[in-house]
Amino acid sequence: MKINWKEVFKFLSGAAFVGSLANAYLYFSDISVPFLGYTITPELLGLRSVVNFVLFLVFFYYGYLKK
Repeated sequence: MKINWKEVFKFLSGAAFVGSLANAYLYFSDISVPFLGYTITPELLGLRSVVNFVLFLVFFYYGYLKK
């Protein structure tokens, strides 16, 4: 079975974009998120938003733009 990497990158670009938007919303709303007994601060959520957006750009390039 052969994996169509272009389609995988398209899916990952959408997932990274949505994750970026969700983390940015929580950052700008100044909301902390509890996770497995720990608290994720808004500053960390902002950093995750930036990382997810960079991943979105990389996956978007490989999924849609590169031939």
